Amino acid sequence: MRPTRGDMQAALQAHGSRIERYRQGQLTDDQFRAIRLSHGLYYQLDHTSYMQRIKLPGGIVSAAQADELAAIADDYARSVLHVTTRQDIQLHWVTIGDVLPILERLLAVGISTRGACSDALRNVTACSHSGVWSGELFGVTPYAFAVDEYFRFHPLNLTLPRKFKIGFGSCPYDCVQTRVNDIAFFPHIRDGRHGFSVYAGGGLGSQPLLAQLARDFIPAEDVLIVAEALVRLHHRDGERANRRKARLKYVFQRLGAARFLAEMDALVETVAAEQGDALRADLVEIVESFKPAAPSLPGAPAPSPTDGPFAHWLRTNTFAQKQAGYYGAIVRLPLGDVTAAQLRALAELTRRYGAGQLRTMNDQNIMVPWVAGDRLQAFYDGIRAIELATPDALHITDVVACPGADFCSLAVSRSMSVAEAIRNELLATNGNVESLGNFRIRISGCPNSCGQHHVGDIGLTGLSLKGADGQHHSHYSMLLGGRVGEDASAVGKRVPLRVPATQVPKVVAALADEYRRTRLQGERFPEFVDRVGVDRLTEVAKAVAEVPAPRL
Repeated sequence: MRPTRGDMQAALQAHGSRIERYRQGQLTDDQFRAIRLSHGLYYQLDHTSYMQRIKLPGGIVSAAQADELAAIADDYARSVLHVTTRQDIQLHWVTIGDVLPILERLLAVGISTRGACSDALRNVTACSHSGVWSGELFGVTPYAFAVDEYFRFHPLNLTLPRKFKIGFGSCPYDCVQTRVNDIAFFPHIRDGRHGFSVYAGGGLGSQPLLAQLARDFIPAEDVLIVAEALVRLHHRDGERANRRKARLKYVFQRLGAARFLAEMDALVETVAAEQGDALRADLVEIVESFKPAAPSLPGAPAPSPTDGPFAHWLRTNTFAQKQAGYYGAIVRLPLGDVTAAQLRALAELTRRYGAGQLRTMNDQNIMVPWVAGDRLQAFYDGIRAIELATPDALHITDVVACPGADFCSLAVSRSMSVAEAIRNELLATNGNVESLGNFRIRISGCPNSCGQHHVGDIGLTGLSLKGADGQHHSHYSMLLGGRVGEDASAVGKRVPLRVPATQVPKVVAALADEYRRTRLQGERFPEFVDRVGVDRLTEVAKAVAEVPAPRL
């Protein structure tokens, strides 16, 4: 089951041969499209350069891998790397002649891009806090690695009706937005046995659906059996003629819950009979051989400053691990971007003060685990020196945004620019954002929902509307009160406005101020939206917009 280095090298050589045939004019753009996408290579907006997506299962990156990623960015991608909302890394402005050298260097440090796009099983996401979160039942990262390895060269992979996403949740924050996946796994323990609840049929895009409960408990060793069954179901019954209806969620819709679950159960029985023992043995082998990162320093109590920038960062960007004396530190990236020099310096800080490991987050930040408490000040000083010590991680100014029309050929709005404007407006008008607690603004530049706007506290989607002057102008639709979690997930409630892009920062600031002034003690924003109602919040939004926004 586990792909060997020889498997990976052979696949890379074949891919390199196809790239060369394309460069020599032996393959058309249409013929090359499926080939490049299967290894995560996208056309950028200018259609002369490329974006290379790099899969990082569970978001795990060693310091050595981070060093090589930084070196690759320096050599081929203008020295900038971008963390995505699925724990991937993306490199922009790549030329076609540099693709094969990039992939060869990635393979040398154990990183693959196979299935990073295309009709394939995409990067398998896992809770960024896995293995270190206080109160977790058990770490889920080894299971994400097992699923990634099993499907990398699976005969059905790259031939599915549409993309297929799997996530493993764990922490109460649900940092991987688990139920927006085609398969969502949540850890449970029953009668002393490790296992998972399984949800199926999630996905966002123009018709957002949350994954529905498929099994309330499966033994942990059956993860590959259930995943195999659902991938087979998608391959067999997924729509082939209309890509807009080709996700697993539409199979669930078309069959209905009862029939979908019956078909799934039948396939689980078939898979178990055909290869159950082998799949269980393979999964157990991977999980038992998984080596968690080892800290470089003994644990120690954290300092207790009462004020100042370090105290602020300590409150909002760190958490105590379940291992006494160790802390996880969230390094906040501006709109998911990190320079090669910053990443290289951050890798060195993890060696010096952590466990030589970084974890990319769906929130477009980097989490560094295993920092000894008495070295948090030194770690903070280190990231401050590279301008990555911004506090308020996962708070309202820590905006999530897809690359938008600055890079993507599908986007209709510049989501990253709007995100920056929102952050600046909030800092200028709302003062202490820490008081609002965790609060996620999520922005997508088009209905594809790469920014996962449907499940943000405030979600924004880019639109292009024709104005009275006959020209198209950027607007945003808005959702309020989205939430995540195994039992709590919900798509946000739509505000019946289309807000001009120039007015979005003022509208968001007004909503934040209304929440600050009128919330109840301990009330989170989704609960606030439920209590106050969308009609009231729509009036708040309309009151500050300089241009009246038309109703949908």
